[in-house]
Amino acid sequence: MKRKYIVGLHILFWTLLITNNVINSIAATRAHNTVIDSAVIFKDIMLVAGYNSIMILCFYGSYFLVSPALFLRKNYLKALLMTAVLLFLMTGWRYLLEFWFFKPVLGFDNYKGNNVSVSYYVSNIFWYYFPKYFVYGLLYFSAENWIRNRNRQEALQREKLSTELAFLRSQINPHFLFNTINDIYSLTYQKSDEAPVALLKLSKILRYMLYEGARDKVPLHHEVEYLNDLVELQRIGSKGLANISFEIEGYVGGQEVAPLLFVAFVENAFKHGVLNDPDKPVCIQLKASNQQVEFSVSNSTVVSGTQKDQTSGIGLSNIKRRLELIYPGKHELIISEQERYSVYLKIQLGS
Repeated sequence: MKRKYIVGLHILFWTLLITNNVINSIAATRAHNTVIDSAVIFKDIMLVAGYNSIMILCFYGSYFLVSPALFLRKNYLKALLMTAVLLFLMTGWRYLLEFWFFKPVLGFDNYKGNNVSVSYYVSNIFWYYFPKYFVYGLLYFSAENWIRNRNRQEALQREKLSTELAFLRSQINPHFLFNTINDIYSLTYQKSDEAPVALLKLSKILRYMLYEGARDKVPLHHEVEYLNDLVELQRIGSKGLANISFEIEGYVGGQEVAPLLFVAFVENAFKHGVLNDPDKPVCIQLKASNQQVEFSVSNSTVVSGTQKDQTSGIGLSNIKRRLELIYPGKHELIISEQERYSVYLKIQLGS
C-alpha cells in the first residue's frame, strides 16, 4: 500500500477515536449538567484532544523511536534509552498541557489544587499509557515489519526467476568471451604454455556463473577469485597490453555476499575504458571486513552508468534493483562521471 494511503488511514483512525471520545465526554457532561453551551462543548473537545495527544505521542514514539532499535538493529541499550527519552517527552508534554493550557485557559484543574510531584507524573504515565499505547506501537511496528519482509522475500523470488536466465547469459560481455576463445585458440595453435592456464580460467568462470551464480549468497573469497580470473582473461585478450590494477585490502574470507554483483561494473570498465594507457589504468579495489565490503572501479573514459548496456546483458539498472531487494537500507552506490568514470559500492554485511 502506498505511503500516502497509510498516512491517510492513520489520520482517519485517530480522528474517529478522538471524535468518539469527545461524544462520550459531552454525553457524560450532559448527564450531570442540564445546560450545555458552546463553551462547555469547546472545553470537552480541548480536554479530550489534549489527553488523546499524549496517547498519540506514546504510540508513535514507541513506533519511531523504540521499535527500530529493538526490532531492526537489535540494539537493546538504545531501545531502553529511547524509551526513557519518550517517557521524558510525554511527561513534559502532559505538564505543559495541564498547567499551561488546561488550568489557565480552560479553568480545568485535574489535581484540584493539590501539588503533583515529578515521580507521580512519571509513574502515572508509565503505568497508564505504556501498557497500552506503547505496546500497541511495538506490535504495530512488528507486524508491519513482518509484512514488509514477507513482501520483500516474494519480490526477491520473482526477481530471481525473471533474471536468472539473463545472469547466466550475460555476466560476461559476449565480445569479450568470443575474443578470449579466439586468443586461447591462437595460444593453442602456437603451443604456448599460457593456453591451458587461460582455458582453465575460462572454465572456472563459466562454472561459477552456472552454479555459484544461482545461489542466494556465496563466500566473498569465491567472488574475488571469479573477478581475478576475469581480469587475467582480459589481460590475455589484450595480448598483455591491458593496464589493470586489482587491489584487495582487509580480510577476504567466508563473509557471504550476493553473487555476481561486482562483475557488471568491472565489465563496463573493460568495455569502455582505455586499457593500453599505463598512466591511466583501470583501477579495481575491494576493501573488506566482517561488517562491510567496499568495492570501487574507475577508468579514464566517461560513460553513462544509468543506461542499460544492450551488449552486456542486464546492465547497471538491474544491479541497482538487486541491491535494493537484497540489501535494503544496507548499501550505498555512487556513480561519478567527472574526470574519470568511477563506481563506488558499499555493502553492510550481516542481518
